[in-house]
Amino acid sequence: MLPDDLKQELLESLPAILDVPDICSILRVSRKTVLREISAHRLIAYQVDDEWNVNRTDFLAYLSRNGTL
Repeated sequence: MLPDDLKQELLESLPAILDVPDICSILRVSRKTVLREISAHRLIAYQVDDEWNVNRTDFLAYLSRNGTL
């Protein structure tokens, strides 16, 4: 679970929509890792013109569920 102050800071600083390179940079993981999380439905994403996008709130929920931070 993310601490409330960290969650609030991320809500204010992250863009509303993140793409795979954004997530790779934030988590410091490879593109393959992010795509694996998406394909396993652990990270909710939607595809637009061959690009995967993630809503900020879905990304924060993913972080909370997986204890990444």
